[in-house]
Parts: sequence; C-alpha cells; structure tokens
Amino acid sequence: MKKILVGGAGGFIGSHLVKRLKEQGFWVRGVDVKRPEFDETCADEFEILDLRRQDDCLKATRDVDTAYCLAANMGGIGWTHAAPAEILHDNLLMSTNTLEACRLSGVENIFYSSSACVYPNYLQETNDSPGLKEDKVFPADPDMEYGWEKLTAEMMHETYRKSYGLNIKVARFHNIYGPLGTYDGGREKSPAALCRKIAKIEGNEGEIEVWGDGTQARSYCYVDDCVEGCIRIMNSDVTIPLNLGSDRMVTINELIAMISDISGKKIHCKYDLTKPVGPKGRNSDNTLIQAKLGWSPNITLEQGMSDTYKWIDAQLKK
Repeated sequence: MKKILVGGAGGFIGSHLVKRLKEQGFWVRGVDVKRPEFDETCADEFEILDLRRQDDCLKATRDVDTAYCLAANMGGIGWTHAAPAEILHDNLLMSTNTLEACRLSGVENIFYSSSACVYPNYLQETNDSPGLKEDKVFPADPDMEYGWEKLTAEMMHETYRKSYGLNIKVARFHNIYGPLGTYDGGREKSPAALCRKIAKIEGNEGEIEVWGDGTQARSYCYVDDCVEGCIRIMNSDVTIPLNLGSDRMVTINELIAMISDISGKKIHCKYDLTKPVGPKGRNSDNTLIQAKLGWSPNITLEQGMSDTYKWIDAQLKK
C-alpha cells in the first residue's frame, strides 16, 4: 500500500486532503504543529512536528512514498500585513527543510502547494483584470512577503527536480474556501469573514464592516475542487506549475449579495477604506489545467458558499 505524508494536516485544506486520501484507500501520516480544529483527523498516524526544524522534517518524511507539502504560516490579508517577517521566515524554513528531508528520505513523489500570490501586482490592478496565466510570473512583483516566499520555493522545487530527478508537482492555489476553515481570529479569508459577520446579525437585517470599497474582485475555489485538483495533478505527468482555482471572478460586493441571499438577511455595508485589500482583481486562467488534465474546478460559487455559510452559522450557534 502506498504511504502518503500530508504536511499541514492540521490545517483547513490539509485535513480535507487527508480524508480524501483515506477514502481512496491510502495509508496516511498527517503532520502539523496542531491537530485539526473543527474535526477529528482521519490519518493513520498524526504527529505533532514543527516543519521549520530539519530533524522534525526527517521524522515526518520517513518511510513514505509521496508527500503533499501544504504546511505554511498563513492567513487573510490582515494577517499577512501584520506579520511579514514571521511569514517569510517560517515559510522559507518549512519549504526548504521539507523538500530537503524528502530528498534525504527517498520520497519519490512531492506535491508543493504554491499560491496565486506569486503573480505580479501589475497584472492585477483593475477589478476586470484578465485571468492569470502560468507563464506570466516574470518580471517578478509578487503579492507581499508570502508571495515572494512561494515564488522562491517554486524555483527551489524546480532546481531539485532538475538536479535530483525528483517527481515534483506544483499547484498555485487561488482563494480556497469551504467548511472546516478558520472563520475568526484574524487569519480568516474574505468568504469566511463575510459569512461570520452576516451570520452574527440577529434578525433579518443588519450592517457589516467591509474592508475597502467592495469593488475589489477575486475568484474563489471550493475546497473539494482544490483537493480533487491536488490529487489529479499529483497523478499526472505535468512538470510545470498549474493554477488551481476557479476562473469566475466576482467583486466583494457581489459576494456579499450572494451571502445575503443565502442567509435571507438584508445587509447594509459600512466600508473601511483604511484597511488593506490586496490586488484590485485576481482571477485564475484555467486554460492550461484544462488542456493538461481535461479537468478544472467546477463546483459553483453559489453551492460552495451555501455550504460554507451553513457550516459557519452552525458553528456560531454551538
């Protein structure tokens, strides 16, 4: 039986990935600095390890055939603005030490989760910016320190593939959301934050604070599509980074209107123009993943947001 490591298995996407891999019959070791927050892990083994440390990375990668490297110090726009040194320091260590440990441990197959944050800011200056194509990362101007680390790690994984012949796959995640994700505390992403704010409104009408003017636009990928894409990319013969996200872009105001319909509540917005909002428009171009895999994310935003809102609403009522 193939043995698989999921780094970051205590996190949102990692916990979903562990569950899917177990459903497919694999033996899975989950590793993280914390256990999953909202559900029990499905992993055969779950070890509390700090992947910033080389010795812990070597423990994590022992006796496995495949490693999904999802571990990262990350959060929403507020967090990435608040802790740039911590993010750059921690993620560089995790990416470097995990990759080297995979090489030393003889791990045959490696999946690295990169981010749409690697794309240049100058391609995302309007809320109708075209979808981001995989070959447009240079000249480099990534989104904050998180994006610089991801781009550096992509380059490092490519050098390991060339130098050591490792089977390495890279996916650039675009705004993944869904149940079991962080929805408060400062690290949550915009879909979860908006769902929480609207779910907290008592009665059928109320006001929420919105960062920026609401015209900034994003595409959002439901976590089940993300997990499906990870596994498909890992099982493919692709050797270049692929976008893993939805190619449907909506503004924050449009997302709020959608959640308003889902919740049955009338929402008024109080805009805070002093808060960070990131790029004006970010969307995934799915031409390449469709050509390479014959597949791209297909769960509708309406379906995914409905599931996400219901889950967050239930959490708040507990």
